[in-house]
Amino acid sequence: MKADPRVSVPAMNRATQSTVTLLALALLVANPVSAQEPAAQVQAEANVNASIVTTAPNQGASSRDIWFQEDLAAAEARSRRSRNALIWTSAVFGVGAILAGIGASQCQSITTTNNYDDLLCNNAGDVLLPLGGTLAGLGGIGMITSGIILGVANKRKRDIKRDMRRASYGRRLQWDIPSGGLVF
Repeated sequence: MKADPRVSVPAMNRATQSTVTLLALALLVANPVSAQEPAAQVQAEANVNASIVTTAPNQGASSRDIWFQEDLAAAEARSRRSRNALIWTSAVFGVGAILAGIGASQCQSITTTNNYDDLLCNNAGDVLLPLGGTLAGLGGIGMITSGIILGVANKRKRDIKRDMRRASYGRRLQWDIPSGGLVF
């Protein structure tokens, strides 16, 4: 029987064959899981000697404290990422400024007949000046945006800490103008 000339399937290379084989073995060994199984049946099938690590909230703490801690951890992570972005974009800006300065030193300013200033650069200046200018420009934009994001993230972190203090110590004593007295 002749093969159909219209169908062309490229042969798999050795890396693709091993990847497909490993995937097939993993799927063969994996246990089938169904979302329809009741929890009691799943627990009965579980091995009691299996090491399963679960994280459960502290039973002594209130759910509000747990949410505050999770929000604070997320805000600290966001603040750390924003700070790292600010550091890296500042470094890119600095490298770009240095490269642009080196490229500009390789150029001469000439005045044409129409009184326009033009740059006449050697090969190093032709490469370094636009490259450094681009890096400095993008680094400057990145510094501005990551600085704003860092400020917002730090404000959010301060707000969460303030809310945690207010929740644990209660409301503070303050003067109420309409009633003319101290209220909590």
